[in-house]
Amino acid sequence: MKNQREIYVGVDIGTATCKVLLGEFLPGDSLSVLAFAEVPTLKMCKAEAVDTRVVAGQVALALAKVEEDAGFPLPEPFFLALSGAFIETIRVTGRVGIPEDVGLVRQCDIEEAARQTNTVDVPAGKVCLPQVVNRLSRLSDGRVLFNPIGQYSASLEVETQYFLADLARANTTYCLLSENIGKMAIAPLVYTPLAVSSAVFPPGASDDALALVIDIGAGMTSIAMPTSVGHFYLGQVSIGCDHIANDLSIAFDLPFTTASALLTQLATLHCTAVASKDHRARMITIGQDSVSKKRQLPASSVEIVLEARLRELFELIRRQLDDAGAYSWLGNRVLLSGGGARIPHITELAATVFNRKVALAQPYRITGRTDFQPLPQFNTVLGLLRAGYRDLQISREVEGNVSALDSTLEWWKKTWKIVFDW
Repeated sequence: MKNQREIYVGVDIGTATCKVLLGEFLPGDSLSVLAFAEVPTLKMCKAEAVDTRVVAGQVALALAKVEEDAGFPLPEPFFLALSGAFIETIRVTGRVGIPEDVGLVRQCDIEEAARQTNTVDVPAGKVCLPQVVNRLSRLSDGRVLFNPIGQYSASLEVETQYFLADLARANTTYCLLSENIGKMAIAPLVYTPLAVSSAVFPPGASDDALALVIDIGAGMTSIAMPTSVGHFYLGQVSIGCDHIANDLSIAFDLPFTTASALLTQLATLHCTAVASKDHRARMITIGQDSVSKKRQLPASSVEIVLEARLRELFELIRRQLDDAGAYSWLGNRVLLSGGGARIPHITELAATVFNRKVALAQPYRITGRTDFQPLPQFNTVLGLLRAGYRDLQISREVEGNVSALDSTLEWWKKTWKIVFDW
């Protein structure tokens, strides 16, 4: 039976935890949170399952908690975030000439150029994710624009982005959820950077100066730079909070679990991402495990390790943006998301690398339960519902018109117009 209320389930199987959110879309683009659960994944590394039986069991636990909290059976379809180093971005360009007697770029020119990008070579062992994301348009004189309609040009190029994933590894993540929900539908899979972006940036953002969001998870860091009609840059880096915890573990000869716990206690211990060179003036006390004696460490030494790894991460992201030609488009808005955004003074450190003001990323128009706090570490699962719902709406609109369309070209033109105007 069709779900009359727009209620959906988002599942984010992360390196550290599995988050499941039941949400309802309300008029005015508000997302009402109906139920939420978060449980440790236990056996994940860099967004991939090390022991699928253990992780699947934790996913089942999170689903059961959400269903109990909601008080009714979970509806379909489910939206699933997909993350990992096995996903790559493929950019495809389509080109059309603009007739001399017309001169100006029209909507039909964009549609035709975009249609030419609708063929991607998918190698054996790979799968193409459902999202097709517009990147930019280029005029004959080299100008790069995001909405070129009304511009004078002899030709138009449209560049779109596809996301290819290793089939076996993507299926492994898919099955962690599918085996827990039986024949219920999962649609669609959403690339994690797209989900994060959807949580914090409302549709139709200005292109005068592009914003950037960086989501620092336990195993992966996601990067997104949206435009009004797509994204100029999307990507991931295989560095996260687990790598910081590993650095602390090695530097101070601590068990990894203790180093991970230390990361969550930084605010209480008055340690920050910006190192203070006060040597042993501030000592912190930590316990290695339940039976070992407590240890004291200089706070400044912990901060040096934190700053070194985080600065390396931010510099790597800046280099990637430079290589993609994206950094020059960056405006004065950099946002930090994910569990790593909780590290004290991390925004100050990031500001020194990006030479921009940096703030915490807050999701927009979240309503519903007062006991749910829309914190930065929940942006992926919140945005997952928005991105999945958007794709679902596009599919519905296209399918509703497909019988009236005469050809493959007309179908593609209709699809592109919906994506462009969304």
